[in-house]
Amino acid sequence: MGRRKRKSEARAQGTAAYAEPGRRNLPAEQRGLIANVANDITIPFFTGVLQHVDDTLIQQGGGKGLKIYDEIERDTHAFAMLQKRKKALVAREWQVEPGGERAIDKEAADLVEEFLRALPFDLICEDMLDATLKGFAVSEIVWARDGNRIRPERLVALDQRRFAFDRDWKPRLLTYAAMWEGIELPDRKFVVHRVGVKGNNPYGLGLGTRLFWPVLFKREGITFWLHFLEKFAGPTIVGKTPYGSLSDQQTELLNTLQRARTSSAIAVPIGTDIDFLEASRSGSVSYEQFLAYWDKQISICTTGETLTTQVGESGGNRALGEVHQEMLDLLVDSDGDLLAGALRGQLLSWIVAYNLPGAAIPSVWRVRPKNETAEANSRKAKAGAAEATNKALRQIVEAAAAFEDDAVARDYIVSFEITDQLSDRTIDALVTGRRAFGSAAAAGPAVTADPDNPAFAAPRLKKKA
Repeated sequence: MGRRKRKSEARAQGTAAYAEPGRRNLPAEQRGLIANVANDITIPFFTGVLQHVDDTLIQQGGGKGLKIYDEIERDTHAFAMLQKRKKALVAREWQVEPGGERAIDKEAADLVEEFLRALPFDLICEDMLDATLKGFAVSEIVWARDGNRIRPERLVALDQRRFAFDRDWKPRLLTYAAMWEGIELPDRKFVVHRVGVKGNNPYGLGLGTRLFWPVLFKREGITFWLHFLEKFAGPTIVGKTPYGSLSDQQTELLNTLQRARTSSAIAVPIGTDIDFLEASRSGSVSYEQFLAYWDKQISICTTGETLTTQVGESGGNRALGEVHQEMLDLLVDSDGDLLAGALRGQLLSWIVAYNLPGAAIPSVWRVRPKNETAEANSRKAKAGAAEATNKALRQIVEAAAAFEDDAVARDYIVSFEITDQLSDRTIDALVTGRRAFGSAAAAGPAVTADPDNPAFAAPRLKKKA
């Protein structure tokens, strides 16, 4: 019995410990990733180095690999849209925010800002934004010693085709001696920015996989358009020779007719008939419309809009243009957040680890410029709402002045929805001063509305149900 009692007490103590606030029983399987890269059936040819899962790249890349996405930028419209998205982010001002409130945290932020301003930071960011098209971008850091500090002297953007990734997502450099698995690289040396990461895919998934087909169809359409223009630029010359003409005579006549394309006059044997065959076509669909369709698809895929780069037959309007610009701003905000996370997790954390270990990692942000027109319109709308609310509230208090009993006057005032958000102290002040409102209706309002107070968001002179 004694042993059972001790076991029961021990079990009760364990239960009590488990029930203590702040303590949770965390099973071992909850601490790691079960669906990891080692058992991922979606990864092709897993041999320790992960491979691309981009279907477009696998099927169309051939021996070029990611080079096929460089060819996308040869299209003028696709290049312009990609540059627009990059430049919209790089053109924004950037700022460094401390990771904490301690003195060492602020010192780390100042140090990072000093180092970044010594670099061509906008160019570095633009190079890393190449991941938007290809899924990932790699830059190598050249470190230098500056007195007792270690700083990044320069960052060099590298071709993505030179890298592979292992199961820990660490980059490996492909060389002539290691064309498949690559060689191991040192830590704190290569910055990797990824876009469109899903599952166990360290290569990301950029816009190239979606832009490849519109650009390809557009390129093929231009080829057919050139053939069409060549065909319709001038008539086809048909020469008719008499029956029994020798083949040498027919060949000579054909050569003469071919020279007629650029000659103003020709000589042909007597009895030869020459006709001009004009090409004809019908239908409303043109090659230009075909190419314009794919340009529109490229714009939608890249920036989510078309109006800021293309004007349709209707001409568009300012309101729609502002909506489209807002969509572009949202995409640029997302690009900035991803890039800020990559820089904070790698470059900035390495700077702090080298120079101020223990300090909180700062962040670098691209700040969206303020829309002064929208802010002015918002302030104007708030001021108008406040004025209307103030007028409605004054009418309520003036009407409450007819009640002698303070409790009745209070019930009357709070019966309107416009006073729902007012504090008891404010309601008491209105009840006390109601007679002044009633006796001096022409005087200025005793209560001024605050445009930023949600209580004055919209005047509703309506009684509660």
